[in-house]
Amino acid sequence: MKIAIIGGGLSGLLCALMLEKRGYSPTIYERLPKVGGVLDSFKRKKVLFDVGFHYSGALAKNQYLYNSMESLDLLNKLKLQEYEGSFDTIYIDGEIFTIAESSVAFKEQLQKQFKDEHQNIENFFQKCYEASVISSKPENFVTIDSRSLQDVMVDIKNETLRKIFLHFTIFYATEFYEKASFDFYAKIFINMLDGTRKVEGGGGAIIKALTDSLLRTSIYKRSEVTKILQTSEGVSGLICNGEKVEYDAIISTVHPKVTMKMFDELDKKQTRYKKHIDALEESPSFFSIFCLIDAEIKLNMYFYEDEFISVLPSRTYEGKTVATILAGSYYSEYENLSKEEYKIKKEKECAYHLQRVQKLYNFGNIEVLDSSTPMTKQYYSNGCEGSIYGVLCSAKQKSLSVLMPRTRVKNLYFAGENIIAPGLIGAFLGAEILMNYFTKLED
Repeated sequence: MKIAIIGGGLSGLLCALMLEKRGYSPTIYERLPKVGGVLDSFKRKKVLFDVGFHYSGALAKNQYLYNSMESLDLLNKLKLQEYEGSFDTIYIDGEIFTIAESSVAFKEQLQKQFKDEHQNIENFFQKCYEASVISSKPENFVTIDSRSLQDVMVDIKNETLRKIFLHFTIFYATEFYEKASFDFYAKIFINMLDGTRKVEGGGGAIIKALTDSLLRTSIYKRSEVTKILQTSEGVSGLICNGEKVEYDAIISTVHPKVTMKMFDELDKKQTRYKKHIDALEESPSFFSIFCLIDAEIKLNMYFYEDEFISVLPSRTYEGKTVATILAGSYYSEYENLSKEEYKIKKEKECAYHLQRVQKLYNFGNIEVLDSSTPMTKQYYSNGCEGSIYGVLCSAKQKSLSVLMPRTRVKNLYFAGENIIAPGLIGAFLGAEILMNYFTKLED
């Protein structure tokens, strides 16, 4: 069976490795000069920066990502790094809150700080524990939990406490996001509290571990797929760089909206399916500043003032903290600019965010080595509107229809953060669920 994978980012590489373990020899088509997409790392003046991966939950022993990486023999190629106690510091309305090192410790910390909400906090955590189990079995996605975070937090009245809980929606949507899917929120919330880790070498180390593990996968770089072909029997092949290649199945890890545009013709059922996908709302985008800071920063810092901004340290370099500053930004403000206008707009936005962050905390000197806009994210992800996590993980969109790996086009499959769930967890989860549709080949 000939299988093509469109996109050589994290999800594409994961799908290839999982297919190899089932006896297949897939082919990856990557339109950029190298694989990795937004998960990769890069260097400026010999300083290593992370693009789309800084840290993740579910990486403690026996948690979901740890077990998944172990089953793929990736852990022996990676070095996980624990935080010393807390991993996040939150600044809300002039107050400072740290995230305790475990879900139990965090719950007890909050119950001491917000005594009037003691039982409500207990009840909220219990609901989160019940929904926190991560499963890759397709049958677990038949019954959809349509509750929003707002629905579940209804008994919590203290506004500051609500904002502390809402902080965890930043990992896949946007800050203070009450309409988030509670089901996925609970999985992020508990697994972050009980298993947040860094990876030495950042996202680039994960990409290297994956590519080093691939033995039977063909990878074509600078190879953009422009069309997907189908017959009455389903997908039949693709066109890449003007050349037609036949395939029995195609897995697309690029955005479903982009994927469905690759078809010349769709039948009525497929057209309705495309309209549903096109109507899905996207998560927001960010402006990133890659810099060296003359201060020791160990915890991730999130400032929730009039506008959100965060400072994420990754490592040290010559006594300075290597960090990424993230702030909300808008794709629409960049998409129609000329090259010169784009440069001016980018420089102004960078200066604006630097000024903001220096007013919030005494960071000392900040040396900017590079920066990126929503257009940069759009280029590397081949997504829509530069969205940082693809399709918005809201309760409404999840209740309408979760995008699953099997599509309405026979033998076309989706993978990536736009289906099931976003982020690192979503990439692994989507790939694992996808494997249920591929029979293990006999040796």
